[in-house]
Amino acid sequence: MDNGVIPNCLLRPSRPAFHLVHRSPSWEYYAVDAPSRYEELFTVSGELPAGTAPAGGRTGQFHDTRFLTELVLHTGGLIGHRYFGIPSYLPARLSVFELDAHDPAAWHAGQDPASFTVDLRVRPDQLPDRAPHRLQIEGAASLNSVPCARVTAVLGFRVSVPLSAPEPAGPAFPVAPAEVGVTEPESVLIGTPVLSSYGRLTSPVLVSEDLPRLGARPDREVSDLTLVEAVRQASLLCARLTCGLRPQRSVTTALTVRRRGSAVAGAQLHITAVPGTLQLDERGHPCAPVVLTVHQGGRAVVEATAEVHQDL
Repeated sequence: MDNGVIPNCLLRPSRPAFHLVHRSPSWEYYAVDAPSRYEELFTVSGELPAGTAPAGGRTGQFHDTRFLTELVLHTGGLIGHRYFGIPSYLPARLSVFELDAHDPAAWHAGQDPASFTVDLRVRPDQLPDRAPHRLQIEGAASLNSVPCARVTAVLGFRVSVPLSAPEPAGPAFPVAPAEVGVTEPESVLIGTPVLSSYGRLTSPVLVSEDLPRLGARPDREVSDLTLVEAVRQASLLCARLTCGLRPQRSVTTALTVRRRGSAVAGAQLHITAVPGTLQLDERGHPCAPVVLTVHQGGRAVVEATAEVHQDL
């Protein structure tokens, strides 16, 4: 069943639309017209523009993997509300997000648009009251028919608890856009870091109300997409400062993000990145593992691991 354009997708109106197709493994779903309690299959397809990915504001030679985070959040929310009976007033929030972009070469942005397909397997994770307020999602992505990534996520559907702001954020200065792999200064989420003698990097996370698509008003919750993008930018900055990898030629190929709490905009928010040992991958290209933590008010908001690869 072709459900057409995915609503609430963050693509600009001029960008190509992505389409969702439901491929139920059983005709029972259509026969009873009731919320599913079993695994359902979906395909999301579309086209990435030439040169850069839909998120925009990127530099270098790779499509932007942030597109997959957006796809999981928005498509997962639509699927939960439409197919699994989750109330529409409960927003989708990432509990776990894992990305394995196992072939960096497949993500090269060329002169022509690239077709993109993601096959999704979605299962409900029922709570003791038998209400499916969590979804487990597994996805396999292809770019121009070449397998390029696998995605695993757990979405929780809940209304966030109101947060009281810790200490207000003080003045902070963003790093240069090229240091975190973007071109637009307003897209930079990472402030000037403090670097310890053994490579530990700590930076403020800059979330302003005016930040395009990633911002939040003071006292509002920082979005999942913003937290994942902060992790990606910090991994590139850490690999640059501690291992010498060039952000313009690098891509975060492996990413695991686990939510431990919520963060509020307008208060002090920091990210800490600890690099591992610089290595060579199977193609002889340099890569560096990074362990990251986003924290606010003395508590962890996100714990993450990443792997940054530089292409020759």
